[in-house]
Amino acid sequence: MKVHLIRSEEYDIEDFNHVLNLLNQFSGVVSFVPSEPIKLPETDIEIEYFTKDDFIKQEQDAMMSYSKEISSDDYVKKSISFPHKSEVYTWEQLFKVCTDFRENNPEEVSEKDKVVLLTEKRNIENWFGAVDESLKNYFVETSDWDFYFDSIDSRFPIVYCITGWLLRTEIFKSREEMKGALHFESIGCLMDFCENKEEISLKMRTADICDECLSYTQKNDSNRAYLNQMIQIIDGIRKNMMFRNRSLFLKNKSRLEIRGLMHNVYLKDLGDLQVNLNPKERALYVLYLNHPKGILRSKLIEHKEEIKNYYAFFSNAWDNQTIETAVNRLVDYTDNNMNEVLSRIRSKFKKAVGEDLYKDYSIEVKDNIHQISLDRELVSHENTEMPKSNFGLY
Repeated sequence: MKVHLIRSEEYDIEDFNHVLNLLNQFSGVVSFVPSEPIKLPETDIEIEYFTKDDFIKQEQDAMMSYSKEISSDDYVKKSISFPHKSEVYTWEQLFKVCTDFRENNPEEVSEKDKVVLLTEKRNIENWFGAVDESLKNYFVETSDWDFYFDSIDSRFPIVYCITGWLLRTEIFKSREEMKGALHFESIGCLMDFCENKEEISLKMRTADICDECLSYTQKNDSNRAYLNQMIQIIDGIRKNMMFRNRSLFLKNKSRLEIRGLMHNVYLKDLGDLQVNLNPKERALYVLYLNHPKGILRSKLIEHKEEIKNYYAFFSNAWDNQTIETAVNRLVDYTDNNMNEVLSRIRSKFKKAVGEDLYKDYSIEVKDNIHQISLDRELVSHENTEMPKSNFGLY
């Protein structure tokens, strides 16, 4: 079975690819397939939030009533803790994007396939996501996750929501049965309703399905291989969250792996998270991995040929002069380009591991010596081949 992930065009392609890569780490009977970006139709519905309580509240009756016609004049304004107007969509509008995708791609999307729309746009019932009556079309909201978590990589709650809906529609035979199994008081089960949306962190930490809900798998003869793959995914998210939380106190660090021909950077113990460095950032990062004792800023020019070797290998640029110019700016002590590149690397690791941990992985400076402090015992490389040079690796 295929699950087609479609994204509305405002959802960042890099974030989308991170979600896709995480889902496809867990092999099984389901494969996750990307698509081209989709432009959502216009909507005339706008909600203004004034209080936090309204902003984080999901509407309980939405599952049975989403298809009713709603206009901007019919809907009562809601609130958040700061004045905030938000363009919103009805469930009917979002599910139509999925059905239109099916109709426009009949050779690619079979009747059994699932279609999941990922969108930054909010929905009128304020849910994280939902499924239509066919149990084959879904949407998941990708925005505002930093509002519910102090520090988290947004791909993890997004993947949890995708997987959660795919699990529910295999466990239960209808939306009515699904609604009847909801827990309106959170117990750490997949079927917790989480009227207060902040409570989603509890069921993500437990990655559990209570015995009562699991009993439906026997009643409805659910596909065991399908369930096993989905449970592996949510359990992987739980392990990531626990590792992040515990590493702050136990000082555990994730293993870092350099992988593939282009030497992409992955944090293995953080859900195999890819830190997406561009060719220049990657060239500089590999250089400092290769020099554990660090490099004095004024001495960086002495490593020009090594950097150029890496950058030429990683870059799509075939023009030698373009490569030469880019590397010259990087090693020039009077040019700010080095600081700009370091800042971008630092920002990407901060996003990946959080404010408290990123300095172990990024290139930091002490006494004017730049270095990566991560213990090289935690660094490995898989299926990599460096450009021919006189330099060792790591």
